[in-house]
Amino acid sequence: MSKYLDNQPTPSEIREKMEGYTSWLEIDLDSITHNLHEIRGRVGVEVMAVVKNNAYGHGLLPVAAHLSENGVSWFMVAKTQEAKAIRDAGIPGHVVNMDAVFTESQFNAIVKKGIIQVVYTEDVAKRLSAAASRAGREAKVFVKVDTGLRRVGVDHSEAADLIERVAALPGVTVKSIFSTFMQNPEQDGAMLKRLLEVDGELRDRGIDIEFRSMASSDAVFHNPEGWLDMVRPGMSLYGVFPEAKDVASGLDLRQALALKARIEHVKWVEKGDSVTYWGRFIAPRRMRVGTLHVGFYDGVPREMANKGRIKVGSEYRGSLGSVSLNHYLLDLTSMEASPGDVAEVIGREGENSLVKMAEASGWMVYSLMNHLNPFTPRVYLREGKPVALLDLSQERLL
Repeated sequence: MSKYLDNQPTPSEIREKMEGYTSWLEIDLDSITHNLHEIRGRVGVEVMAVVKNNAYGHGLLPVAAHLSENGVSWFMVAKTQEAKAIRDAGIPGHVVNMDAVFTESQFNAIVKKGIIQVVYTEDVAKRLSAAASRAGREAKVFVKVDTGLRRVGVDHSEAADLIERVAALPGVTVKSIFSTFMQNPEQDGAMLKRLLEVDGELRDRGIDIEFRSMASSDAVFHNPEGWLDMVRPGMSLYGVFPEAKDVASGLDLRQALALKARIEHVKWVEKGDSVTYWGRFIAPRRMRVGTLHVGFYDGVPREMANKGRIKVGSEYRGSLGSVSLNHYLLDLTSMEASPGDVAEVIGREGENSLVKMAEASGWMVYSLMNHLNPFTPRVYLREGKPVALLDLSQERLL
């Protein structure tokens, strides 16, 4: 294990903590390993793991540490604090930061910590060069080229000139030119051509860029021409197909994440009684109802009112009424269940998988993953055994 994963409670200590949790996420690290091997086997080029937004809800540092142990040496984040966290945790590998930076102290920290900054303006590159001079260190950069998505980046028609000027700055090394597909087959071909034209123009000027990259998960599934030197998978690493069409891509992915909660209370509700806010459910008969201590605080969409499929033991049971901030009700009629028993709110497969919950709630599965609360404890499993724990709620309160 990595240094970060070495510094964890023992499995028995983690299990003891779990006994007191009312809701938590379980992350199967073996599934992430499997997905990584699937992606590597398909593309045959460098894999940069996208671990932005707390590793898509899975927990930044444990996931990055595990991926590093499995040979991943490139990580991409969207926030500077995530880049710093990976560096400060001592996790080996290169960290590429997509965040905007504005202050001298930010530029200084990026250079001192060896973070690779995304740039697409000469001003930012010059400020990195100045920070490199102050620190006596090298500033490595990825240059974002706008090939048609039109969010951020230097326009492809101006990119070669900018990159030539950036590469000439003292202390600055351009490691990559990269762009992002529109995920529209009618336009992606033209976008790839634009990036390759920039690369060709740079080579004509004697500037040889190490990595050209365009492919996120969608291109890993569907666009081999876009793999180039480096792919940037996000959701696929965590075992999720973003769209139904992706399932036929041939990759065998395993969802890593499950959300579990304990039954807090069990009661009888009489026929005609309403439950939850606004009386969203009215009992059609006498029913045995359980309350889980989990809700939209943890990331369960409020749109799951009366739509949830919650697994208790080997049975799926329907949710009842609205989703509260911290409560979620389910039908326990004709079932032996008591306070403290564990229910599976999001499963790794079956009727309550991430994709099935997203479909039922009308959310993108991407949105569902990225709304999981970072303060909900996360337990990390290998071979079914707990090997790491991330409990920000306790750390912040102590």
